[in-house]
Amino acid sequence: MRHHGITLHGIGAVTGDLVTAVDAIRDGRYSLEQARRNRQDSVAVATGRTGPELAAQAARQAMHGSERDVDLHLHATIHDPGLDFWSPASFVAHQAGITPMMTLSINAMSNSMVAGLQLAAGVLQGHAGHSALLTAGDVFQPPLFDRWQTDAGIVYGDAGTAFLLHRDDTTPAIADVLSTASESHPSLEALHRGTTDWHSGHTHRPPIRLRTRKAQYLATHGGPTAIDSTNTTAVSNVLKTALYEADLELDDLARILCPHYGEALTHRHCLAPLGIPEERTTAFLGRWLGHMGASDQIADLHYLLTRGLLQPGEHIALLGIGVGMTWTAAILHIR
Repeated sequence: MRHHGITLHGIGAVTGDLVTAVDAIRDGRYSLEQARRNRQDSVAVATGRTGPELAAQAARQAMHGSERDVDLHLHATIHDPGLDFWSPASFVAHQAGITPMMTLSINAMSNSMVAGLQLAAGVLQGHAGHSALLTAGDVFQPPLFDRWQTDAGIVYGDAGTAFLLHRDDTTPAIADVLSTASESHPSLEALHRGTTDWHSGHTHRPPIRLRTRKAQYLATHGGPTAIDSTNTTAVSNVLKTALYEADLELDDLARILCPHYGEALTHRHCLAPLGIPEERTTAFLGRWLGHMGASDQIADLHYLLTRGLLQPGEHIALLGIGVGMTWTAAILHIR
């Protein structure tokens, strides 16, 4: 989808304090073998905070100096927001001091912010409002979620992020949203379900064990190779489509911001499908911060912008991959 007149006007990111892999190994929560295989140096831990609180803090950053009334607010979380039967999206909007015409939760899991960008840009481009705020926030706390061991090849970090989109705004902007493209394969929802029993109505839930669920699914569905093949095709498809819509080539991109996986998964799911070296990505941030749910790409963009690592005129891509499975690519032109 080609976008016209959609601009990025604000961005915010809040991450937890860094806890090193060395500390986790010393405490018996991680192994030296895992640290070497994943090349995980540390992870962001926001002790005593919730995902919605981090998201609201990031939203206040993104809205700094902007109007408080936005037309659309979309909020994402991939894990426990801290309370059941409650609206995290409304909490974030209230705490950020905004009064949107509509505030909603979206759930494309780790792809929520990039897919949400496509959704919000499409809404604004259809002239249903002039501004949209997107937020995300997650913390991964034991005993429900062991950030170091729950998933294979991924360590999970805590963060909140936000960005503000405008339509047809002539004031100075951070970037132009040129294009987006998405693909989904809903049949792969079982990869993260496995043969796990439903917990509907239960007051107690056992710790989440994603590596077990994945192993259950892969044992009867062709192993990791089948997933890798589908992912390779989808990653290639969405980026090629987004680049075509933006009249760009892969070599025109200064950076490609990918999900924060361990080294092996980053290579299999991002670098190899695109045929790019790690140096063109922000994988180094993943090694510091861990996989922060839907926040990875936005936190990376915030880091690059606030440190002057992107130059006016450069193009970047955001690549989102979400449980379910969904894939989205977005092309931005830095102002």
